[in-house]
Amino acid sequence: YAAIYFICTKVFKKSPQDAAVLTLTVALPNYAALGLPILSSVLGDAPSTSLSVAVSIACGSVLMTPFCLLILEREKARLSGENQGSSLTLLPVLMWRSVKKPIVWAPLLGVILSAIGIKMPEIFLASIKPLGLSATASALFLTGVILSARKLKINGPVLLSCVAKNLIQPFIAWGLVLAFGLSGQVAVTAILMIALSAGFFGIVFGNRFGVQSPDAEASLLISSVLCIVTLPLFISLTAALH
Repeated sequence: YAAIYFICTKVFKKSPQDAAVLTLTVALPNYAALGLPILSSVLGDAPSTSLSVAVSIACGSVLMTPFCLLILEREKARLSGENQGSSLTLLPVLMWRSVKKPIVWAPLLGVILSAIGIKMPEIFLASIKPLGLSATASALFLTGVILSARKLKINGPVLLSCVAKNLIQPFIAWGLVLAFGLSGQVAVTAILMIALSAGFFGIVFGNRFGVQSPDAEASLLISSVLCIVTLPLFISLTAALH
């Protein structure tokens, strides 16, 4: 996250708002739309598969989303002439705003309930399962709606973002797996979750603040197309870790 943001602002001279949206798009993979279907097809429908996706979404939302919101709020206040204090002063407020969002507390709640052994009644699970199945299609539909209104432009930041997302990040995850001596389902999950294409949270947050980032939108589209090639590559490479 820090490396992409620094390069975008210092090398490519992008505005902080545009860089923040692009950075979150690259740093936070498309867990919501692709995480569960990909892991289920590779590892099966084990309960730990859903738990891995929930933990990934929760960690990404709590750890990375506030940085993007912090920059967007700071620049919004600066442009409007409001005195909102320093960035460090805003951070606790933005963290709380992030935690209050259902996409943050719902996965966290699920992780906590799973960790302490509380199971939902079968009739309740059966009633909400259709909603869960529709979430993937809804996320993909939202991504398509956002991208359909933009004209694709390829430049330096877009190329850097796609290479970082589809190749550099998964190989970093691979190196961490080897460094910690992981194997089996944990190792495969760690690599494949990072090998997913770019996520759409950054673009959604940007639209809420009136920030449109053509580079982020192009990176999302191209990364999703490249994922057709790169994701099977990493699925094949992780076969030795089972």
